[in-house]
Amino acid sequence: MKSENKNYKFKKGENDISLGSRDEVKVINIAMTQQTSRTIDLISRHLDPAIFDTPDFIEAIKNLSISSRLTKIRILIKDSDPITKNGHRLIYLIQQLTSSIEVRKISEEYKSYGEAFTLFDGKGVIYLHHSDRYEGLANFDRPRLATELSNFFNEVWEHSAPDENLRRLHL
Repeated sequence: MKSENKNYKFKKGENDISLGSRDEVKVINIAMTQQTSRTIDLISRHLDPAIFDTPDFIEAIKNLSISSRLTKIRILIKDSDPITKNGHRLIYLIQQLTSSIEVRKISEEYKSYGEAFTLFDGKGVIYLHHSDRYEGLANFDRPRLATELSNFFNEVWEHSAPDENLRRLHL
């Protein structure tokens, strides 16, 4: 049974980093990815190229993916059309590293969810209040919030299906 889509309201954490620009989100995303040792869970509208299609991010994801056979990167995306039509370095990485990176398309019942977040090793969080803006917070060590968001992520993951657009080999 699907729980209601949540708009998370929470108190500012002690070590939260306020985010308000694309560059801030990009830099913190790379830093947190570089420090991750096993898992990343990401929910995004369309894998914003300004954040997820940069050489430093792609390198960090690649290094994480090949660092251990236990690495798991799960991505939930609302719309893959922009990245398949315009190209995206992450697509090629996903196709090469199928054992560690999995992408699913968010099911219709969760399409109204308008936020975006990334969870790193079950404790680091980047949370954007609106998936199409760069306003939110980041924290390298906020396990309670990460657990709450992870529970929602897992619920959406179970109701979503692999995104065939991203599994195809583009020749």
